[in-house]
Amino acid sequence: MSSRSTENSPLTMLQKEFSDSRVVVRFDQSLRGWSVKDTTLSDVASHEDLVAILATRDYGRHDEVLHALLVRAAELGSSGVVATEIVVNALLPAVPGIVGRVVRAARAAAGAVGVRRGVTGGGVSASEDSRDIQASVIGHLWEQTRCYPLRRRQHVAANLVRETQRAAQRDFGVDHGQAAADVVSIDDDAVYRPLAALPAEPDASEELLELLAWAVEKERLDEHSATILTTRYFDGPVGRDGVATDRQIGALIGLSQPTVTRHRRRAFEQLAEAATEFSGLDLPWPS
Repeated sequence: MSSRSTENSPLTMLQKEFSDSRVVVRFDQSLRGWSVKDTTLSDVASHEDLVAILATRDYGRHDEVLHALLVRAAELGSSGVVATEIVVNALLPAVPGIVGRVVRAARAAAGAVGVRRGVTGGGVSASEDSRDIQASVIGHLWEQTRCYPLRRRQHVAANLVRETQRAAQRDFGVDHGQAAADVVSIDDDAVYRPLAALPAEPDASEELLELLAWAVEKERLDEHSATILTTRYFDGPVGRDGVATDRQIGALIGLSQPTVTRHRRRAFEQLAEAATEFSGLDLPWPS
């Protein structure tokens, strides 16, 4: 992306708008009033307080504060709009990563997988103008903030990021059920200074490899199933969705496509059951 397109991008323009002193004053006034009425926000009497809290690693506190703000974002009128702006501003650091993943998923869906292997798929071209995707992502982030299902009180930021990404992918014709579309890592561009850094997700390929190794060690996954999954994600040729197809796996290990498909489905069931006991899943994943 050229410097000119970066300067004029929807993300940059919105960051400038939210950093305007008059907007910050509006945020401060609203937060001060809410902190008096809501004990959850008692220590969030200003925009600066919010930034300080979200910059910590106390993710349970993040959930409490963001959920309280989302309750107000669901309200009609100016109060709901301001609350939405505050939450969207807090999540803007995640936008570059979402945009990159939408681009990679769209390429994978079209068969243009990049050079990176594993679950994460191909990389994003540095020269690609993604302003239209940025606009879509920001619009969906606003919508997800206003319509957030308030029953979800845990992993609030991760839920917002995930649902925003899925909505943006649908805009560009990507089925989020595809492995290359949904199983990804957050790799936000460091050039965008975060209001508060989101807890980083581990690289999905590394996480899957660790889970596979653990499942085999604990005899939760037989070696035959592990071979199929390892070949699918790491060792085999690249198929349309960024991983090896059942036909490709069969050609490599000497089994028919229907047999590989049957074994793969069983392997997924075994792995999903084992994952509930895998300590590596004690991380800020969406719920």
